[in-house]
Amino acid sequence: MRLMKRLDMYLLKAYLQLFAGTFFICLFIFLMQFTWRYVNELIGKGLSTDVLAQFFWYATLTLVPMSLPLALLLAALVTFGNLGERLELLSMKAAGISLVRVLQPVFIFVMLVCIGSYFFQNKVTPEATKQLGALVWSMKQKSPELEIPEGQFYNEIPGYNLFVEHKDTETGMLYGIMIYSTTNGYEDAQIVLADSGKLQSTADRMHLKLTLYGGERFQNMAAQGGQMMRASVPYMRETFNQEVDLIQFDDNFNVLDASLFAGDAATKDINSISRGIDSISHRIDSIGRSIYVSMEDMQMRRRLNPARKDSAQIVAALPQQMPYDSLLAQLSAAQKKEAWQAAATKARQQQSECEFRAMQTTEENLVLRKHRIEWHKKFTLSVACLVFFFIGAPLGAIIRKGGLGLPVVVSVLIFIFYYVVNVSGEKMAKSGDWDITFGVWLSSIVLAPIGVFLTYKSNKDSTMFSIEGYTLPLKRAWKAYKRFSIIRWIHHKIKKWKK
Repeated sequence: MRLMKRLDMYLLKAYLQLFAGTFFICLFIFLMQFTWRYVNELIGKGLSTDVLAQFFWYATLTLVPMSLPLALLLAALVTFGNLGERLELLSMKAAGISLVRVLQPVFIFVMLVCIGSYFFQNKVTPEATKQLGALVWSMKQKSPELEIPEGQFYNEIPGYNLFVEHKDTETGMLYGIMIYSTTNGYEDAQIVLADSGKLQSTADRMHLKLTLYGGERFQNMAAQGGQMMRASVPYMRETFNQEVDLIQFDDNFNVLDASLFAGDAATKDINSISRGIDSISHRIDSIGRSIYVSMEDMQMRRRLNPARKDSAQIVAALPQQMPYDSLLAQLSAAQKKEAWQAAATKARQQQSECEFRAMQTTEENLVLRKHRIEWHKKFTLSVACLVFFFIGAPLGAIIRKGGLGLPVVVSVLIFIFYYVVNVSGEKMAKSGDWDITFGVWLSSIVLAPIGVFLTYKSNKDSTMFSIEGYTLPLKRAWKAYKRFSIIRWIHHKIKKWKK
């Protein structure tokens, strides 16, 4: 009993040391990949150190659940690969200790990690996602002059639509400028064309200074003369060599209220998601019921004159099936053509109305699917930690290679496979092509049998990854073939000698 306790402590110590290192390595890699996605919002914005610290802190919290499975997999591969390479696993099995018993102390720790991962995703990750979303949105609004794209309209400045053909990132000069301004309303719209210009923030960060060179200004005069409905609308044309405009715009960094992102499924815990699913489902049912009632009422109005008081009696007297063929045969060719055209027009109107009303439920159904996906994801990443451990530990015992060489390669390949299957399943579930439960749990369904198979093979001392296990049968077959060839040669010589 004392030996088993010492063995448990030895295994836990070896595993925990590697797990701590691999976890921070995986977390750093995911953080760098995540930061690269928002590099345009971070560089050149003049953000303070505390804002950057908040960004990396919230990003780190959101990436912890994704880093845990890979860290557990890599740590298990390295730990049990080291034990196998140093023949320590062989010594334990020779002493009568099975692989399942060897995995027991580390398995208990992994179970605690799985439970902690669930609570972390349910409590910490939603709040971190909410704060990170507000912070990223606020960073996107910082320094709009750095965000102006080339070759497309930019409408992030209120009241302005700005088009730039070319932008010099070193000098900040803009070329081929076209501005559509509606600051005084759409009736008093202005269009400005300029050869070049520059957009800068003022010192107090409350205005944008727009300097234009070599351009023309066109202003609609319909608002002054009340001639908006006339065929020809007068306008004013002004030519300038240089013009400076001040645009009111608060460029100071103000963090958006995080409560505005509270409706997103990723920012809710499991209880809030369940309540959201109920409310969204009820809302979809209400929309569908209202559409059905309105369509039924529309059909009734098309068949009856609403002004008549005996509409109910007429509906009751209508036959179940109208003799359309006989009625159509009584019409002339012109009347038939007119009837077909009227029917086609009504059918197109009906189709357009159905498509328009279907758009009301499409967005709600998408939100509902997102909520259900997030509900399942609270459990899938926790289960993935357990599955990855039962893949990494027996695989390391079979390969019997320690260090960070081969285990890292194997871990990355397994995780890439898991990530591709997981993302594909979630995408198909989000689009509605697959069942949500099947799509979200697909990665675990695929990898769990692999973990069971590897655990079974490792417990049976399988040599499935040993090169000798595959080359030895080939060597034996080659020796048998050579032996058979010698026997055939001797037999041939004997027959020839007898002749």
